[in-house]
Amino acid sequence: MRRFLFAGLLMIVVVLSACSNDSAEPASQEVVQDTVQSFYNEMSKFDEMGKSSLENFNTTLTSYSTGDATDKELQKAVDEFQDTASDIANQVSDVKISKSLPDTIQTLLRDSIIAFKSAYSIKEQASKSAVSPDVTAEEFNAMNQQADVAMLYGISKLNEARAAAGLIDPEESTEGLIVDPSEADAAAKTDTGAATTESTAGNTAN
Repeated sequence: MRRFLFAGLLMIVVVLSACSNDSAEPASQEVVQDTVQSFYNEMSKFDEMGKSSLENFNTTLTSYSTGDATDKELQKAVDEFQDTASDIANQVSDVKISKSLPDTIQTLLRDSIIAFKSAYSIKEQASKSAVSPDVTAEEFNAMNQQADVAMLYGISKLNEARAAAGLIDPEESTEGLIVDPSEADAAAKTDTGAATTESTAGNTAN
C-alpha cells in the first residue's frame, strides 16, 4: 500500500492544481521576486527544523540499536520527531500564496506546499514505525524513500517557481534546500534517495 503514497501525492497535486485560480491585480516583477523569495525563505526554515530533528532521531535510533540508548531515550526521540514533523506539516499548510502572483507561479508554489506537507506527514508515520514490531526494516526504509521523493518533488516545484520569477537561471545548480529539478525526476523514477542514516536506522525496526 505504501508504494502508492507518491502516486497518490501526484494525483492530489494534479487535482488541486486544476482548481480555479482567480488572481488579483498582477504584481510587478520586483514584487513577484520578493514574494517568491520570501516563500523560499519560509520553506528553508522548515527544512532546517526538519533536518535538526531528524538528525537527533537517527542518532538516538542508531545508539539504541547498539545498546547505547535506553527504551525511554528512544521513545523520547521518536515523540520529539513526531511532534516536529507534525508541526512542520501544519505550518507548511498555513503558508499563504499571494493571488497577485502569475497563475503559473501560484500553481508551482501550491504544488510545492502539497509535496512538502506530504513529505513531513510520511516521515512522521515512519518515525512511529521505527518502534513498531509489526513494521519490517524494508517497510521502514520504503516510507523514508517515499518521503524523500515527495520532498524532492516539492523542491523541484519551488525551483521552477524561482526560475519563473527570474531569481535563478533554469539550469543553475543550487545549494542547501534547493536541488536541480532533474534530481527529483530521477528519484521519482527509481524510488530511491533515503539517507544512509535512515536506512541503517530502519534495521532496528524488526
